[in-house]
Amino acid sequence: MYNILSICGSGIATSTLVAERLKDGLEELGITELNIQEANVSEAGGLIQNNPPDIIIHTTSLESVDTKDIPSFDAVPILMNINTEPLYEQIAEVLNKK
Repeated sequence: MYNILSICGSGIATSTLVAERLKDGLEELGITELNIQEANVSEAGGLIQNNPPDIIIHTTSLESVDTKDIPSFDAVPILMNINTEPLYEQIAEVLNKK
C-alpha cells in the first residue's frame, strides 16, 4: 500500500480532485494499492510528522511545511489536466522504488 498526501490551500475541493485524477492515472500504470489523504497546507506538517507519506502532491507552495525530504510533486498539471502522463510516470517510478 502506497501512502500519498494531496495538499492544497484549503484541503477541500482541489486536493480531492487531484487525488482522484492521480488515482486514475496511476491505476492505468498498474499501481492500484493507494491510500490518498487530502489536507490543507496548515495541517500538512502535522500529518507528515505523525504518518509520513511515501510521496506528496501539492497545488500550493510548501515553503512553510517541513516535508522531511519526502519526494513531492507539483500537481498543477493534474489539476489542469495538461501533460499529465510524464508526471504520472515520474510518480509511479518513485513509488515503485519503495
